[in-house]
Amino acid sequence: MRTYLLLFTGLMLCGCMITPRPLTMQEIKQRTRTDIEAMFAEQEPVTGPVTLYEAMARAVKYNLDHRLKLMEAALANRQLDVSRYDLLPKLVTSAGYTHRNNHSGAYSESLIDGSQSLVASTSQDRGILSADISMMWNVLDFGVSYVRAQQQADYLLISEERRRKVIQNILQDVCDAYWRAASAEILLPEMDELLKRAKAALERSKQIAEQRLKPPRESLEYERSLLENIRLLWGLIQRLDPAKTELAALMNLRPGTPYQLANAEWESPDMPSFKDALESLEHLAMTNRPELREEDYRSRITELEARKAILKMLPGIDLNFGYNYDSNGFLYHRNWWNAGVNVSLNIFNLVSGPAAYRAAKAEQETGEVRRLALGMAVLTQVHLAYRRYHIAMEEYLVSRDMDDVTHRLKEQTAAAASAGGTDEAEVIRSETNALLAKMRRHLAYSEVRNAAGRIYHSAGADCFPPNAESLDIPSLSQSLQQAFEKWKKEVSGNAS
Repeated sequence: MRTYLLLFTGLMLCGCMITPRPLTMQEIKQRTRTDIEAMFAEQEPVTGPVTLYEAMARAVKYNLDHRLKLMEAALANRQLDVSRYDLLPKLVTSAGYTHRNNHSGAYSESLIDGSQSLVASTSQDRGILSADISMMWNVLDFGVSYVRAQQQADYLLISEERRRKVIQNILQDVCDAYWRAASAEILLPEMDELLKRAKAALERSKQIAEQRLKPPRESLEYERSLLENIRLLWGLIQRLDPAKTELAALMNLRPGTPYQLANAEWESPDMPSFKDALESLEHLAMTNRPELREEDYRSRITELEARKAILKMLPGIDLNFGYNYDSNGFLYHRNWWNAGVNVSLNIFNLVSGPAAYRAAKAEQETGEVRRLALGMAVLTQVHLAYRRYHIAMEEYLVSRDMDDVTHRLKEQTAAAASAGGTDEAEVIRSETNALLAKMRRHLAYSEVRNAAGRIYHSAGADCFPPNAESLDIPSLSQSLQQAFEKWKKEVSGNAS
């Protein structure tokens, strides 16, 4: 006994001596290396120019946000598997051994005069081994567990709809970043070259001013004009330079990984017009948007919650059946079977049940109103995307004409400079304006493409194949392209 007491005291003292242990720098460095390897593990390398659909395929296959939603869906599926086991009856087994240092003897006492009526005796061994296995099933718990399993199945479907929403957002972001990155690949080299020429002209202007070969005011005006052009060029570079990095992040490429984009068709003839497609877009959006489908599943969950509140007010019926064994030598039968039925009712559930039912119905009504409000927001998004597309198309047509006019002006300025009729600052200004017009034309075209993508996004376009995880990048790219072509035909009758 003293040994057990000392052992228990030692364990208690050890528990009280636990102190916080911060991570060591070695552990942090190891975690850093492991995380960096896990971020970019098992990815197909980029082997050639990246097309729009390949960028989308890489984003949805390797993007960490999508992988997180995929894991959440898998977790919901595992939780559904667990909830199914709650429908099974309880099968409990137990075994044990007890021992005492003397016999548990007893005697009887008369209730009339208090005299001892029997001598002390025992009917139990000092050491007893007992075991039993029994099956218990509560009918009410089965009903409640069945409803919970149905709710968990709806939660699984909700996680799938949220995953669809993430995929749609990723595809829209990739479309936006891809066209800006394509513009950057074309325009940035021209901007860098023009920036070098402007800086060289500025240095020559400073030397001329120091030598007083021109009037001071004329030199300062010339330098100011060059500086304005340099500032404008840097503004353009700042706008376009991050585009490829943003696209690489969406594709989950390691920062700094070099890659090239496929030649973009800047005058592509397959631009959809979405003429007279507004009513069709509204119907598609109300049918396909993940947010509305999620509300449908939530409505089913709250309906089941009301049913569960009713079930909890019913009496519970416990059924049990089992086998028992006891090694006590004084027993006539050392093993036996038993069965029983028990009915129980929690009186407080009769009081709280109606309130829980009313709360579930109120939540269901709130969900219906929330779905209607969300539907109104979805329709508004469709109309805004539709209007923005046509505005973007008009802006692109104007930018295209402006680019043509500015390009002709640049050629005339260059010809005048060759004839000695204008200075270098005017030539640089003309080339900067031409480059700016070209950039605006590219960005306007990109905005038209992005606006078309927003229409598909607002309509709930589901372009992700169900077996995407098992496809390689080329196959997934082809599947995405075919899905987008199908949606173009469905939304816009004259799209190719």
